[in-house]
Amino acid sequence: MNIKDYEQDVTHYAVEVTKYLVSRGASPFDAEDTIVTLLDLDVLIEPRKLRAFMYRVAIRNYINHYRRAGKYAQIIEEMGRGLSEFAEKKRTIDLSELLTKLSKNDETLLTAYYYENLSVKEIAQKTGFSVSKIKVSLYRARKKLKKILEEEDVDDWKI
Repeated sequence: MNIKDYEQDVTHYAVEVTKYLVSRGASPFDAEDTIVTLLDLDVLIEPRKLRAFMYRVAIRNYINHYRRAGKYAQIIEEMGRGLSEFAEKKRTIDLSELLTKLSKNDETLLTAYYYENLSVKEIAQKTGFSVSKIKVSLYRARKKLKKILEEEDVDDWKI
């Protein structure tokens, strides 16, 4: 067997193995990436063992890639979940403590607007005050909260 025939066999088996990996659930990109990794190996296998070698190495490479990707995804998911839980807990604790330092009216107003997501109009209807009074009161309450945040030396990212 000459080099040209050997290269044709390698190409034929590479296409065959790629189709096999795709049929088993690999994405076409991952299957092709696995084949490229296989073809980068500097080994010369005798022709009668070439097909079995390519299948075995390609499947092992894909399994390793799949496991590695799964572990990375799991680690990233766990880290993201942990960080978001920590950030949410930290934010809620800090703001609830700081809101208690405001007057009861300011605390109620900010809670209704930001936590309960009530509109200014809804708050005005609920309290019986005018919309403009609610807007002014919200503005003043925000300023007071900002002053408390500055006094407590709380950075924006901790809120």
